[in-house]
Amino acid sequence: MSTRQQLAAQNREELLNAAIHVFRIHGINAPLQLIMDQANVGRATFYRNFNDRRDLVLALMEDALNRLEARANNYAQFEDGFIRLIQDHIYNIPYLTALMEYWRVIDRADPVMIEIYQRRDAILQPLIDQSIANGTCRTDFKTADYSMVTSILRSALQGHTEADQEKLAKRAVEFLLHGICG
Repeated sequence: MSTRQQLAAQNREELLNAAIHVFRIHGINAPLQLIMDQANVGRATFYRNFNDRRDLVLALMEDALNRLEARANNYAQFEDGFIRLIQDHIYNIPYLTALMEYWRVIDRADPVMIEIYQRRDAILQPLIDQSIANGTCRTDFKTADYSMVTSILRSALQGHTEADQEKLAKRAVEFLLHGICG
């Protein structure tokens, strides 16, 4: 890879990291200029990487799916791998946060979104099946229910600091896994 290609890849990565940071603080409709400023790049660099907000969000979603797949593969070795994956979300709140309002940018019926959901389901289904078979997950749990789980975890965003958000996410996982009675 040439130096120019390395710089381009680095700029793209900086833009994605900046977007996560900016969206976490200001929401998904934050001015794109904030992302450019956070990444320390100009408009031309941004638009060489992404046509618009939609392309940026899709790139973030692709990265999130790649991270989900890597974590799912790691947890597949455990009988309760799906539960471990959910618990692992406590430490991935920034990525959940950045994408929490993606439907405001991309319609769920968009063919790209349908493809994203299919990939997500293909990643999650083996872990869900394994957890059901091992009795660590409800037998009626579906991949579509995963969105509700992540929505519950997003309640941790009420915390003002990352530490507060992590603490709230731990509490949300505790309620998810052990209920509110007992």
